[in-house]
Amino acid sequence: MSLLFQRRRPVSLAGCILLLGAALFAAPLVGADELPSPEEIIARHVEALGGEAALRARASVTTNGTFEVPAMGMSAPMTILQIAPDQGIVRISMPGMGESVQAYNGEIAWVEDPMQGNRVLEGAELNALKRQFDLHADLKYGEHYPQRATAGEAEWNGEAAYQVDLVDADGTESSRYFSVETGLLLGEEASITNEMGTMEATTTWSDYKEFGGVMFATSATTNLVSMGMEFIQTIDSVTFDDIDPSVFEPSDVIKALLPE
Repeated sequence: MSLLFQRRRPVSLAGCILLLGAALFAAPLVGADELPSPEEIIARHVEALGGEAALRARASVTTNGTFEVPAMGMSAPMTILQIAPDQGIVRISMPGMGESVQAYNGEIAWVEDPMQGNRVLEGAELNALKRQFDLHADLKYGEHYPQRATAGEAEWNGEAAYQVDLVDADGTESSRYFSVETGLLLGEEASITNEMGTMEATTTWSDYKEFGGVMFATSATTNLVSMGMEFIQTIDSVTFDDIDPSVFEPSDVIKALLPE
């Protein structure tokens, strides 16, 4: 398994999860004519994170934390490296199983998974991973999600939230929930497609903390509804502009999967 805990607009899981999402269904509480537009909600979210200048100030981000699967009693160290615009790699060292890797180096995307094998990603999986690794994704909703609509006001994990429905360039639908009070992203619901098929996933992001002038969600809980599995990601530290680009060189096992 592999996870991407996105910075600011919190991040994905390879082999098992490629897109993280979260949901809580609720009836709209206000009329559509009283709601802010998706652009207004997203602009407020960007300001809540620290503002566009702060988001663009760094060329790379290194995140360290923990990945947990409570049902398996597993807790593993996790490292996420991201370089603008959209290169990224996630490493999770799973006790007794080995290291799981999920990466995109600007040319190819791949997964190395001790449980489910090694793969080069293509199509919708590739596109989803590129969006997840985009260092400035919070500033590119219009690019990543051509269709956006404010669906209503709902309650998310006990907090009032605006529901924004999104459709990405591949036609995949999702919904995100932004706090009415703070503007921060609280959660998302989405369909995840990988080699296991398509499944519904819900994620809740919380415990926002400031690192280098930018707010990061330091806790994320993802549930795969059909599997009844819960995954917990926790951020312990965030550093900036300290990544050696050579880390994005594919391993020999991935190179062997590439066409001649």
